[in-house]
Amino acid sequence: MSDNMMRVPPRSLKEQFSKGSDAWKEQSDPLFRFWAEGDWWGFPFFSLTASRYFGDKKTLCLYWPLGTVVITGPKVLDFYVEFCAQRATCLRADGKDITDLKLIFNGDSNPENEAGLCKKSKLGQRAVRVAQQCP
Repeated sequence: MSDNMMRVPPRSLKEQFSKGSDAWKEQSDPLFRFWAEGDWWGFPFFSLTASRYFGDKKTLCLYWPLGTVVITGPKVLDFYVEFCAQRATCLRADGKDITDLKLIFNGDSNPENEAGLCKKSKLGQRAVRVAQQCP
């Protein structure tokens, strides 16, 4: 095998025979594209700052320098697995697997509050997430 050839790992049986979702495409692409606010957006994978999955709310937050993409739905964890492998590169909410997708620009508000992941404490002075404090 030459040094110029890239080795592609074999796909698992699950990857080969299970049906994916119509909410995203599975392919390798250096750009993550998504439909939000009536427009197609694209962010390069290498500029992703962080990501956070909230299991109790079935919500994923992808933190980019421009803003945060908040994704919700019953199959968001499946999407997240494919996204981390850079195989899910194009996303649009279908109302079934991915129910909502929002782009919240930095400085507009706190994405966790927008997604309903935080709630006000009885003291009213700080936001407290159900299980732990939000950053």
